[in-house]
Amino acid sequence: MKKNLLILLSLLVVASMALAACGTPATEAPAATEEAAAPAATEEAAPAATEEASMEPVTISFWEQEGDDVDVFIDGLIADFQAANPNITVERTHYENEALRDQFQTASLADAAADVVRVPNDFAGPFSQLQIIAPVSDLFDDAFLGQFFPGALEPAMVAGTLWGVPDNYGNHLMLIYNKSLIAEPPATFEELVTVSKELTTGDVQGFAYNLNEPFWGAGFYGAFGGWPLDENDQPQFDNQAFIDYLAFVKQLKDDGVVPAECDYNCADTLMKDGKAAMIINGDWSLGDYTTALGDNLGVAPVPTINGNPYTEMTAGKYFMVSNAVLDDAAKKDAVTKFITYMTSADVQKKWLDEFKRLPSNSEVAQDPSISSDPILAGSMADLSVGRGQPAAPEMRCAWDAWRPNLEGVMAGTITPEDAAAAAQQAADECVLTLQ
Repeated sequence: MKKNLLILLSLLVVASMALAACGTPATEAPAATEEAAAPAATEEAAPAATEEASMEPVTISFWEQEGDDVDVFIDGLIADFQAANPNITVERTHYENEALRDQFQTASLADAAADVVRVPNDFAGPFSQLQIIAPVSDLFDDAFLGQFFPGALEPAMVAGTLWGVPDNYGNHLMLIYNKSLIAEPPATFEELVTVSKELTTGDVQGFAYNLNEPFWGAGFYGAFGGWPLDENDQPQFDNQAFIDYLAFVKQLKDDGVVPAECDYNCADTLMKDGKAAMIINGDWSLGDYTTALGDNLGVAPVPTINGNPYTEMTAGKYFMVSNAVLDDAAKKDAVTKFITYMTSADVQKKWLDEFKRLPSNSEVAQDPSISSDPILAGSMADLSVGRGQPAAPEMRCAWDAWRPNLEGVMAGTITPEDAAAAAQQAADECVLTLQ
């Protein structure tokens, strides 16, 4: 009997434990459900919290190197951006070109650099080498970059990496002519040589350009199949293309096609004074020439040489971002928004209307205001045969080696063959100092 009682008691204990176990979910389920709901509520609140955080005040510093009239225009753009983004303040500081480069480099090493700068493409070379700017891929995706005109991004690439985002595209050379002296521009350089000799009489010069400046020489060098840097960003001068280019421009001088001595100011003044029929100059000069010549101003691609295009260098102004911005989520977001706005189609249309700056945006490049304007249409046609100016640090070595040897050939103190070899040696020695 005692044994049966013990068995019964044991069964009751097991049963009660089973009932308790079965009852637990019914009792605790609501609490468990509330706990499970808590994380869900937090996740739903996350976007609001992020949005709230993104609305916190943030100030970004912005350095540029434009002229006074353009600075006023940029201030207007900044004001519009701040009105649309009241939590973001943009503090603009102006520097001269070389001063901005030096200041940004020095300030970066002291962790005091501007968050974003707007600079010429060739700043990408030294800035990327010093590792003080962020790759564009760390800020923008391919969809954003897909809006830009073919070739517009190339000038800000170094070693296959893009370092800047452009708000315009151009900075290229073109044939500028005075319609009161020549009705139609020549299509080939052979024609230009013939016409120039016919037009050069008395005070009138048929053709002029900046003879001893390599930037002008690059287009001729390109027409003969060369380029100052190879695919590995190494200077290349000791070749037949460079020799042929030097011989060609020397012949222009010897044959009296161009003035015996003519620098930038010489060619520029001749055109403004109505005493040059044709010159090669850049898109930056169109405003002054429009004022000086009015309806007599004409623009066309530089004539072909032996059937090949004069391959002028192209570039623009590029927004580059300090590496330090990547470590600050708020600033990174603000800088990304700022650059997105400043390079937008609407803003580029304002640049086009106000300053005749050709756009880097593919959509704006199709704007009727370009195709209907003979000057802008001519400039755009010339831009299409250009090639991005290299931004690699080695390009500085190329410029420095090129200039004295070009000057020597034009002065008749060195042959094109010897100049090509000397330029190569000087450029190679310079590159060694960069390593």
